[in-house]
Amino acid sequence: MEEILRKAIATLHAPADWVHLATVGPDGGPHVTPVMMGLQDPWLLFSLTGKQKVRNLERDPRACVSICRPGSMAHVIVWGRIELRVDPEAQLLWEGMITRAFGADGLDSRRRTLSLEGTCLGVLTPARHRIYGVE
Repeated sequence: MEEILRKAIATLHAPADWVHLATVGPDGGPHVTPVMMGLQDPWLLFSLTGKQKVRNLERDPRACVSICRPGSMAHVIVWGRIELRVDPEAQLLWEGMITRAFGADGLDSRRRTLSLEGTCLGVLTPARHRIYGVE
């Protein structure tokens, strides 16, 4: 991931913040939902629990995420492809993301085993991005 993108995201996004993730719906239109996001260079990580998002990504891995600062026009938009993961490394990445957001006690209350039927980890590899209003 480019350093300028990493810095812009870090400026706008705290570990417990939500972002808006768009996937390609069954009719080809956008399906947009708020999700938790983490940053693990070179990827953006997402905790995905919605069945529609997972079905969309299984069919078409293209996605777009909007990261913004409330009350301003500052934002970052990232386009890429998401790989759905439930393997042991993904479990560790997901637990690290949840721990950074909510602490160890927060992880204990949210702990679960990743699965495609429940919560899975979405791993987005950035392909392009737009940064606006971020110093």
